[in-house]
Amino acid sequence: MKCSRCGTESADDSTYCSECGAIMNAPPLPPLAAEEPPEPAAAPSETPYPPIFGPPRPPHREKAPVRSLDLAELLFLISGLMLLAAGFQNLGAGVAGLPVQYLLLGIVATLFGLVQTALVVMPGMMSDLERSSGTMMVVTALLFLIWGMAAAFGTNVGAFGGVVVAAGLATSLGLMLREGMIR
Repeated sequence: MKCSRCGTESADDSTYCSECGAIMNAPPLPPLAAEEPPEPAAAPSETPYPPIFGPPRPPHREKAPVRSLDLAELLFLISGLMLLAAGFQNLGAGVAGLPVQYLLLGIVATLFGLVQTALVVMPGMMSDLERSSGTMMVVTALLFLIWGMAAAFGTNVGAFGGVVVAAGLATSLGLMLREGMIR
């Protein structure tokens, strides 16, 4: 049997040509063109670097610009961090055997501190709370102003009352700045 593409003789039971790989019973194809030698490449002016092996690099992504904070958000962030600090101190005091008021102030201060910090740091994730954030900030400010004063001047109400009052004041100032009451 003769290949219809390159003309090479093959065995009668062959399916493919042993020379060019064409199907033996296929309709005739135009003959193969003689291979031309590759053109010599121009001599590089510099020595090429060796090839780099390994996994492909990930595509280049532009970094997201850092969002700036306004003064109100900065006050909310500071207030949230102070509430977290006071909350952890009160949780520690409540676990150590002091009255349940310490434990309660620790839980509430830690919870509100986390939420207040998350509203500034992760606004996309906290978008559901964003709608009611004004009301929540008023409640937070009043709650911690009153509870902080009681903890600062009372006995067995809570620890770090001054930090709790400062957190309530920072929340109040941030809320007033956001609502345009002060500049």
